[in-house]
Amino acid sequence: METLRLRGNPERIFISVDESTGKSTVSFFPAEVGSPFQHDGDKDGSRALKDAKSILAKYPACTLHGPHFHAARPAKARIRKRA
Repeated sequence: METLRLRGNPERIFISVDESTGKSTVSFFPAEVGSPFQHDGDKDGSRALKDAKSILAKYPACTLHGPHFHAARPAKARIRKRA
């Protein structure tokens, strides 16, 4: 987060948390403004929320969406038909 450099003013910041892996992701809209970044071991999204709020302090017109919690989809099993 300390080295985060945005290329313009973000309109929206999104926080999503994958409960199955414990990773939180902070991303931006429009996407060209900055690359998304992740925090490992952030199951409650508190570290991502703290970072997002510090960005909001610099860009007050920006809106925050999240944290949104989800679980990773299980891998699709390939079904083979027996002839």
